[in-house]
Amino acid sequence: MKFRPGLTSFLFAVALLSGCGGSSNYVPAPLPVQISIDFNSQPTGWISGTSDFSVETKPTDMVTEYRSLPAPLSGKGLYAFGTNRSDDLFIYIKKRYSGFAPNTEYALRFQTTIVSNVATGCFGVGGSPGDSVWVFAGASSIEPLTILKGNEYVMNIDRGGQSGSGKSALVLGTIGNASTDCGRAPYMEKKLANQSPLNVRTDAAGNLWLLFGFDSGFESTSHIYYTGINIQATPLLN
Repeated sequence: MKFRPGLTSFLFAVALLSGCGGSSNYVPAPLPVQISIDFNSQPTGWISGTSDFSVETKPTDMVTEYRSLPAPLSGKGLYAFGTNRSDDLFIYIKKRYSGFAPNTEYALRFQTTIVSNVATGCFGVGGSPGDSVWVFAGASSIEPLTILKGNEYVMNIDRGGQSGSGKSALVLGTIGNASTDCGRAPYMEKKLANQSPLNVRTDAAGNLWLLFGFDSGFESTSHIYYTGINIQATPLLN
């Protein structure tokens, strides 16, 4: 059997530790994890949902599907659309990712690229179509689900609401783009990122559910395209 120099050094260290009364059950420290998602390639496994509405105001026209980006942009993105009939509608996408260390706390930093044709600084019914629709990013060891609580459909995790972050999700910004043309704003890309990390613990198998969405306080239709997502997960060592 031929040994590589690095492997030989490692086996020598283990043998030395065992001879000194130490343990040979070497457990490497968890490493950072980076996830890059390009929606132009239509990655699979994403699940959509809605929450924050009553039985009477349940949305009936939500759409989540891959589409070609509108001109002047090219490529494809994950399109999300819905009408806010409840004065507070959350439209989300989620997917479970493995490959993390089990039962380990990570600090997560998100960067999301969206495409929007909604200007900043405009007025609308119940709120601004651009400034009153907030983009969220989050993570949880349990699957984020919409549950019926009384007469209201809500999330089973604390993801916050509208302009406020929660324990399992953070507000990244709004869908309003760089245009100030309230009549005919062009489609433009917008990059959003969290200023402070989100700390979350993985499950026993090293899984995390990732969650992204937009929460509307604008009482009409809203839509965006997701074109890319990047997550940097740094283990927090005690």
